[in-house]
Amino acid sequence: MTESIVVERSIWINAPVERAWRAVTEAEQLTRGYATYYAWEIPRLEVGAQIRFHNSDTEILLATIAVLDPMREFTLRWDALQPSGALLVTSFLLSEENGGTRVTLRESGYETIPADERQEWFDKAGEGYCMSMENLKALLEGRSLPHS
Repeated sequence: MTESIVVERSIWINAPVERAWRAVTEAEQLTRGYATYYAWEIPRLEVGAQIRFHNSDTEILLATIAVLDPMREFTLRWDALQPSGALLVTSFLLSEENGGTRVTLRESGYETIPADERQEWFDKAGEGYCMSMENLKALLEGRSLPHS
């Protein structure tokens, strides 16, 4: 059995869990906070619904909502990412903590990426998710986004 390889980033945000939930499940807020060159489309917020993630002007990635546990977990299962055929699962996990919200972004499935490409994907995702989490914190705390 292959061990799961996971990228995980977590941040505490001075905002109630309800606001953090909307920020990770509403396309407009995800688009604003994730990074300015990405765009999200979430036509229906329900398990089984397909979302579209605009990775660039020409690259659109498709995912299916796999878990929707309000105020706790929003998980997406991505269609096979090309050219590697990677099968990734991205989860936004929320919990109330110290009067605010801890948001954890966890992405698994890196073991499905060919070994010669895996470290590059892993490093890029880790760096990108650090920036996305810092943007989310700034967005919810009413500050300017540190990464655009």
